[in-house]
Amino acid sequence: MTLPEYFNNPEFAGHFKVMEVLRKWDPIGVICEDNQDEYDGYSVGFMRLLDAGGSVDDLVAEMREIVLDHMGMSSFDEPHARACATELAAFWRSWKDG
Repeated sequence: MTLPEYFNNPEFAGHFKVMEVLRKWDPIGVICEDNQDEYDGYSVGFMRLLDAGGSVDDLVAEMREIVLDHMGMSSFDEPHARACATELAAFWRSWKDG
């Protein structure tokens, strides 16, 4: 499958949505026109969590761990993370229920 085919395949809509929401979440404020893939490496972990039935609270906990433990930040914007996690969980349920 070539890259353009990948982008048009509806099977991958979930992956694209996860990447979109992670870019919206942007906990360190680096997403810009030239830097869209900063958080893409986390997308597979979030997809696994969602596929395992992870809740909004589970997603927020994962985001908190990423920010505080992996990125070494000293603060965590829980309301913003929760809004992003809620959007992602709602999409995932709807998409999977198809």
